[in-house]
Amino acid sequence: MTQPPADRIDLDRRILLRVLLLAAAFLAVIAFVNATTLNTDAMRSGRVLDGRIPWIEEYSSAVVIIVLVPLVALWERRFRLAMPGLPRAIGAHVAGSIVFSALHVAGMVLLRKVVFAVALGQAYGFFDEPLTDLAYEYRKDALTYAVILLMLTLVRSIEFNRRHSRQERQGEPARLTLKSGGRTILLDAHAVEWARAAANYVDVHARGSTHLVRISLSALEAQLHAAGVDAVRVHRSWIVNRARIVEIVPLGDGDVRIRTSEGTEIRGSRRYRHLLDAANGEKPDARVA
Repeated sequence: MTQPPADRIDLDRRILLRVLLLAAAFLAVIAFVNATTLNTDAMRSGRVLDGRIPWIEEYSSAVVIIVLVPLVALWERRFRLAMPGLPRAIGAHVAGSIVFSALHVAGMVLLRKVVFAVALGQAYGFFDEPLTDLAYEYRKDALTYAVILLMLTLVRSIEFNRRHSRQERQGEPARLTLKSGGRTILLDAHAVEWARAAANYVDVHARGSTHLVRISLSALEAQLHAAGVDAVRVHRSWIVNRARIVEIVPLGDGDVRIRTSEGTEIRGSRRYRHLLDAANGEKPDARVA
């Protein structure tokens, strides 16, 4: 199995930690309110109730839910609520909520049995009416699962936008988004070495690979300039990244032969010679023979 990239693992850990902290704070408050409400209602109605029981029941439920949050996070990473694939993700999370509820009920019952026996010296009973009890618990657990899922989705979106903004501030390389048939190709704009018109398409060469993409040569040149790439038209059918030129050799008819850093030789037209000549004083590593 392929190991996820380190930055992806770090992002997933940050998301899980933030959701765990949010869930713990939220559940602690809810458990406190519920426990105090149960004790207050018992006092007002004159019922005899061991004041410790509501606290044990509420916080045992909260503890088990917190333990289950990492499992929900794993499931959310596999089935994210995003298009496309949303119907499949919804179905997976409906199944996930059922498993979540079963684990929550089993965990809290077991924990309560232990605490009741140790702290109260009595047995804890839960399944007086199994179907009714399970349906009641699932109704609450489905809502809890949905809230955790929403937290994970929102925190992931926030972290992704934050990372994207940080990358932009750090000046990470701009990328071109190009279409090739049904595929979308993402290229580091500064890695583009040359591009050549091919009817209604353009051959784009970068990092040793050539991609046939659906775009005009002029539109690609404009995109490269917008990304900060010093691309120059050397022929009506060719543009070259000036940063990749290592040699310019004049030919007898006014044309030039251009050699790039990867060894590609391109014939430059005299019509565009002035554009290359303008770069001579700015590019000391290009040798003009």
